[in-house]
Amino acid sequence: MFRGSTTVANAGSRNSGFWFALPWLTGLCLLQILPMLASLALSFLHWDGVSAMSEAKWTGFAHYERLGGLNGQADDARFTTAVINTLYFALIAVPAGMVAGFAGALLLNVKMRGAGFYRTIFFLPNLLRGVSTILLWSWLFNPQFGAVNRGLRWVYGMLDPVVSVVSEGGTATWEVPNWLYSPESCKPALIMMHVWMSGGVTLVFLAALQRVPKSQLEAASIDGAGWWRRFLHVTIPHISPAILFNLVVGLIFAMQAFDMAYLLYNRSQEDGLLFVMLHLYRTAFEYPYAFGYASAMAWVWCVVIGLIVAPVLMIGRRLVYEEVRK
Repeated sequence: MFRGSTTVANAGSRNSGFWFALPWLTGLCLLQILPMLASLALSFLHWDGVSAMSEAKWTGFAHYERLGGLNGQADDARFTTAVINTLYFALIAVPAGMVAGFAGALLLNVKMRGAGFYRTIFFLPNLLRGVSTILLWSWLFNPQFGAVNRGLRWVYGMLDPVVSVVSEGGTATWEVPNWLYSPESCKPALIMMHVWMSGGVTLVFLAALQRVPKSQLEAASIDGAGWWRRFLHVTIPHISPAILFNLVVGLIFAMQAFDMAYLLYNRSQEDGLLFVMLHLYRTAFEYPYAFGYASAMAWVWCVVIGLIVAPVLMIGRRLVYEEVRK
């Protein structure tokens, strides 16, 4: 009797879980899985997204061949530029953001008054990210009246007496960057913005640092290990899952960067901020509205992200400290 009632209760609990998850599953199917399958089908068609689907033409793998420059077709030079720009941004911005986030976590891990307030300050840029913050940074990076170049000119003025001794003209011959209006300095400007928004990375590292066993740090100190050896052989292994998490998630998001490039793109950059997601968006939603080609581009880039992230994830999991993983 009791076993039967327990079985019924367990079955009821499982059914309840399904009904609670049903709204999320519905959204997953309608808003993610079905659009992905639709984009896969569109990648084999020539369709502008405006005309009736009956007017769409079957192209087979022509869009993919154009992206790869196969079968004698001229490849998409702007797509190649967008890939280079995106990889440049991701491979520099992600490690720089992780270093800045880890440095912030080390500072916040010290016991002090108002620790909660300082943690909020560190995480605040992550909450404020959006159109308004990006436009504020565009003002800060203005080459004429922006605060960044004003600060650089002030530093140049402080160094001028010293530099004038060894170089004719002193710092007067030094130029300040044009930042968002230059093909050379527009990406470094976005990297600095990305680093400024690394509050989420800081909190992940801080949570990992607070889980490092103090007993192991004390034992290493008693054995004569200095701060560097304690950091290298005790702290780093215990926070290795956080390092892997921040690296993988950071790479995925950086390689899909869109909002900053979309809002700050201008012609004077000579496609310096033409990222893959921006090129994809403009291909699909600007004349001549090549929805099929944009869909193929999305799938190619999805595969590229997978090919980059998968080895990082596999190698990283082998390097994660075994006891922490368990």
